[in-house]
Amino acid sequence: IDPRRTVPKAIMLIALIGGGIFVVVAYAVQLVHPGGVFENSDAAAFEIAKSIGGHLFGAIFLAALVIAQFTSGIAAQAAGSRLLYAMGRDGVLPRSFFGKLSPRFHTPVLSLMAIAVIGLIAIFMNVATSTSFINFGAFLAFIMVNVSVIVYWARERRGGRSLNVWLYFVCPIIGVLVIGFLLTQLDVHAITLGAIWLVVGAVILAVTTKGFRTQPSELAVDSVDSDLPEAAQQV
Repeated sequence: IDPRRTVPKAIMLIALIGGGIFVVVAYAVQLVHPGGVFENSDAAAFEIAKSIGGHLFGAIFLAALVIAQFTSGIAAQAAGSRLLYAMGRDGVLPRSFFGKLSPRFHTPVLSLMAIAVIGLIAIFMNVATSTSFINFGAFLAFIMVNVSVIVYWARERRGGRSLNVWLYFVCPIIGVLVIGFLLTQLDVHAITLGAIWLVVGAVILAVTTKGFRTQPSELAVDSVDSDLPEAAQQV
């Protein structure tokens, strides 16, 4: 297996398949509940399930949804804690906090607790705000990806290499404009929280680079679990 070839293909397939599923589900939901207006937007999924199969199906759906949320949340918290641990171990984040393992459990307990505390903030958010907050980070990342392609095109052009101007310049600019417009349409609270998150990240970067005087540390992604015991890696 060649990751240089299979990973890009997998990313494209995931985007296409996931996008197709979302389109089909959105169309089906529109057929069941036209208009997209709900009595309580936070309970939209339950309302749709109830309109499909009545109260019994709605209760079954709600129970399955709760179980799925718990299982996916635990998996996401475990994966996120390992990433934070790797970033702390490699100096991307403060090593004194994020780069430590529990002597007893051999797991990044402090990183797990940090993610748990941040996750508890969602208790005070509705679905619209929390979704917009997630989209803020996603949109910003997508914008930076497009900007990176433009910078890469300009650098290669200065080096004498000719790249397709439509693929490496025009399309990324269109992407930046479209995603930038979507970014401005997010919930104002999500934009505020996202801006605060950016400031926190800038402060951490300033600390780890000694006031932007040194290069930031790089994360060795291929060794995220390399120094975790085998039993801990299987959790």
